[in-house]
Amino acid sequence: MHETLKQVPLNKHGIPFTEHELSNGLKVVLSEDNSIPSVVINLCYHVGSKDEDPDKKGYAHLFEHLMFEGSMNLAPGEYDRLAQKAGCENNAYTTEDKTNYYLLAPANQLEFGLWLESDRMLGFSISEESLEIQKGVVIEEKKQNFDNRPYGSVNLEFPPRLFAGSSYGWDVIGDAGDIERAAIGDIKSFYEKHYVPGNAVLSIAGDMNTDKTIQLVEKYFGSIPKGANGNRIMFEEEKLNSEVRDNIFDEIQLPGIFIAYKTPRENSKEYFEFDLLSDMFSTGESSRFYNELVYKKQLASETGCWVEGKEFTGIFYIYAILMPGIKPEHVLGEIDRTINDAKEGKITSRELEKVKNRIETRHAYRAQTILAKADMLSHNKLFYNNAGLVNTNIDNYNRVTLRDIQDTSNNYLYNDNRVVLNYLPKSH
Repeated sequence: MHETLKQVPLNKHGIPFTEHELSNGLKVVLSEDNSIPSVVINLCYHVGSKDEDPDKKGYAHLFEHLMFEGSMNLAPGEYDRLAQKAGCENNAYTTEDKTNYYLLAPANQLEFGLWLESDRMLGFSISEESLEIQKGVVIEEKKQNFDNRPYGSVNLEFPPRLFAGSSYGWDVIGDAGDIERAAIGDIKSFYEKHYVPGNAVLSIAGDMNTDKTIQLVEKYFGSIPKGANGNRIMFEEEKLNSEVRDNIFDEIQLPGIFIAYKTPRENSKEYFEFDLLSDMFSTGESSRFYNELVYKKQLASETGCWVEGKEFTGIFYIYAILMPGIKPEHVLGEIDRTINDAKEGKITSRELEKVKNRIETRHAYRAQTILAKADMLSHNKLFYNNAGLVNTNIDNYNRVTLRDIQDTSNNYLYNDNRVVLNYLPKSH
């Protein structure tokens, strides 16, 4: 049995959806869109790298891989083979806070897709052989994307400096030693704690009948045991006490400077303000960093800035890849001058309006794709118990004022609240 919690009617401004909850705790969000004959099944679990034990770093991402290695009724390799045969596409990703799976299917394969996904939730079925294979795959992924890639270790170097003593203090990719030592019993315990209906949100968007679809969801997911989801770890992240500066010697040709400030969590008032500010700093050739560092002064070949929101904290990133002969200290001074402009209220109303318009366009574009709809609906339901944020978050951007930008910059963009990493070429 299930309970319908809320129905949001179709209107020209927002994404329509209905919310339901099964008796085993699985939350379901459905968004009917008959414009194209496709449907997305998105299953989001509330488990990421921050939920790992310090000696089991990388388990969440490893499990993302393992979930494609067979299920209660499918042998290894059968999930992908059957999905492709039915004309479906699938993928998954892991963050510090969640693991997300999706299946994009022809509308007439909705029931088949629900069976595929429910079978993976039904019970633990990972073999020793599959575990060993995927350990190797993940360790090789770490080597390719982090260890042997220019500037690739940035994602490994920042977390322990920003979040010492917290399980945000390591990257999602994890530790090769911990992954190699993972035993089938450890993996089974991880699955039984986190891969349960009450720890997940199922969102479906696309060409379907809402009433018939919730009946199918009940048919395939309703009988899955609720499981014993453990108590979730809570975090109270704080600002840094002093600036951290380090030199990292890497196999690179050009020096780089990478800066990270600790900021409030995703969906906080400050998150939207920093998202706008990052666009002003680095999006497009008229942005402040590009204009000053790349175009006018030719100190950098590229530069960037973005905010990363997490469940309990956030990070404001800035980076620049330097031109030959340019010192990181010189570029850091130029970056600080741009930041001081924001702190002194020198951001213009024209700049603010420009980035607001850009974000509104981006939001409207995402709302047109069923893949993005399903992802946003499940994300907002999972973390905020409010799928409707998909329609209202744009208002949080529109409410931001120039004074908000100035105040928030002063509150968080100061030296003692940041980590600065200078990437320097190894001397041969």
